[in-house]
Amino acid sequence: MNIFTITAVFAFLVSLFLSLFVYIKSYHNPKRNVFIAIASLAGTWCLFPAVAALFASNYQTLIAVRVVYIAALFCSPAFLALSLSMAEVEQKKIEKKLLFLSYIIAALFLPFLFSPLMITGVIKFQPYFTLKIGKVYPIFILFFAATCFYSFYTLFKVYKKSYGLKRNQIKYVFLAYFFAFLSAVVHFGSAYGLKEIFPHDVLVIICMALLSYAIVAHRLMDIGVVIKKTLVFASLFAIVFSIFVGVTLLLQQVIGASNKILGFALSSLVIVLTVRPLEIFLIRITDKYLFQKKYDYKHLIGEFMDELKTTVLNTNDVAQSTVDFLNTSIRPNSAAILMFNKFTNKYDLVASSNFKDKDFKISSDNSLVKRLSETGKIININRDKLITNQEKKQFAGLDMEIVLPLLIHKELIGILCLGKKKSDEDYGEDDIEALSDLSGALSISLNNAQLFDERADAEKRALVGTIATGINHEIGNPLNIITIKLDTFRILAREGLLAHKTKEEIIDEVDNITKVCLDSAQRIAEITKQVSEFAKPDKKLIFGKVNVGEAIDETIAFLKHGMILDSEKIEKRIICEPVYVFADRGQLKQILFNLIKNASHAVDKEKSKIIVSVDRNNSDEIAIKIIDNGYGMPKEIMDRLFTPFFTTKDPGKGTGLGLALVKIMIDRNNGRIKVESEEGVGTTFTLIFKGGLL
Repeated sequence: MNIFTITAVFAFLVSLFLSLFVYIKSYHNPKRNVFIAIASLAGTWCLFPAVAALFASNYQTLIAVRVVYIAALFCSPAFLALSLSMAEVEQKKIEKKLLFLSYIIAALFLPFLFSPLMITGVIKFQPYFTLKIGKVYPIFILFFAATCFYSFYTLFKVYKKSYGLKRNQIKYVFLAYFFAFLSAVVHFGSAYGLKEIFPHDVLVIICMALLSYAIVAHRLMDIGVVIKKTLVFASLFAIVFSIFVGVTLLLQQVIGASNKILGFALSSLVIVLTVRPLEIFLIRITDKYLFQKKYDYKHLIGEFMDELKTTVLNTNDVAQSTVDFLNTSIRPNSAAILMFNKFTNKYDLVASSNFKDKDFKISSDNSLVKRLSETGKIININRDKLITNQEKKQFAGLDMEIVLPLLIHKELIGILCLGKKKSDEDYGEDDIEALSDLSGALSISLNNAQLFDERADAEKRALVGTIATGINHEIGNPLNIITIKLDTFRILAREGLLAHKTKEEIIDEVDNITKVCLDSAQRIAEITKQVSEFAKPDKKLIFGKVNVGEAIDETIAFLKHGMILDSEKIEKRIICEPVYVFADRGQLKQILFNLIKNASHAVDKEKSKIIVSVDRNNSDEIAIKIIDNGYGMPKEIMDRLFTPFFTTKDPGKGTGLGLALVKIMIDRNNGRIKVESEEGVGTTFTLIFKGGLL
């Protein structure tokens, strides 16, 4: 036995442990089988040096190594299966065929494996272990490399498109198997005479350590780990310390067998001098990356509360961002926010994480809900003596530990539910105090978001009504044309006034009428489509290259249809070459619509002039300006311009949400907005987005 065989066995045991852990904990995850396959196959491949060291006979060694090498043949197809599964494309026909083909090719190597064409012998104790290879072995290496490269490419593609938790999961899987791939490269290199200066199985151990971290910190394989801090520390210490001991044993071998006492002395000295610093380092790393310290997350809650108080989004966004924040700070097993629905008189689930029942609702008549409303206090489901067994049963299937009321003026508008901490720690007084503060800020933010949603919808409906009135005229004209053309033709035909015409002349007349009617119908379709697109709720944002000139033309046309703005009063100036901005097309048009509409309200009807100009700020930024020669505004109004519900209009004539919505949409599209205004001269709004030349 030497350092190479020790690390081989250790790598196998770590892989086996991780496979068993995922098998037990992730029985519901469809990716479980492919994860277990690649982890166990990689671990079995690592056994090559240890198995080779067991036999004295060259023939027995060769047979044993060939058996172990079966795992090596199927490693790359298993990795491909995992990458396709994480990319969620394994059901596509071409990917299914590609995966099936990779397994077939791996199986085709089996007959060669048990012949001299693949492996002809084993070289042991150099001190590393390597193979004597046959003519087919280079083909296997090419197959292995091609399959792995495609797997990495697949993971990289989905990594660029993903975000949040999934992005982190893919990142660590990519890094983990990159280390495993490097281990294979070192192993292949030794077969071609390259010296193995350290046990390549150390890289597989690093791979398994990264996967373990992804499971604990980023819920890889949908495993919510409930594990005590001491156990995590012990596991990390064992892994790192084992690698460290391995390196010191290697130092002993480098010194040589002739001076073993000196080697042991140096190894022992290094271990004694570094064990305490290593322990301190691991404690700090464990606290930082696996479990947030209390003072850390209390500070984070304070910052998040400040953000909630100044941010107005829709209700679902506020709720989901709160759940996401709690997942990364307090780290509960599950979290959920329920909001009161005045139409059903129930509390509906609006945001959740690891919540078992996605359709969960609870009646406002529920005894626990009434207690939350009356007392306004946080309830611990398992510890509160006032909780009845019936109430515990209602929440038993939801894995909830504490329930927090969300109150506004003593009215329960919502409920925040949290499961047990992943660290297996109890919620202490500091936790309850911090969460109480958070629930207060969250209540205010959710209430503001509800008001914002209601008023924004009301403003949009009112605006659509105004536009519809103006559009009656726009639709009326083409409808009149259609009616007159068809009615005239009908009268002519009935009175026999077409009898003197030839068949060709009548066909030409019909073609002419049909063309005019179709053009008019197309005109009506365009107008109604523009109104319906504006009126319908926003879908998921789709970011892409948006032609700025086209977006401005479509917005001005819409304003003209609604008779909100005379097209002669507005001027478009494209100062540079045609450009695009990277944004959601629908939201960009809404931003332009609101700003141009506001400008039309701020100018004198007789002398009004509105200019929409487009220019390049620099190589990757586009500036869109909406300039009016209206009344302008003082600084005290400019300072509050984007504050929700602030308006200078008479009561009942404005909600104060138009510019607040503009600001939110610009932020969502990674843009900026600037305002310049002078009383009696006019106002300029400047929008800046990422973009470039078309």
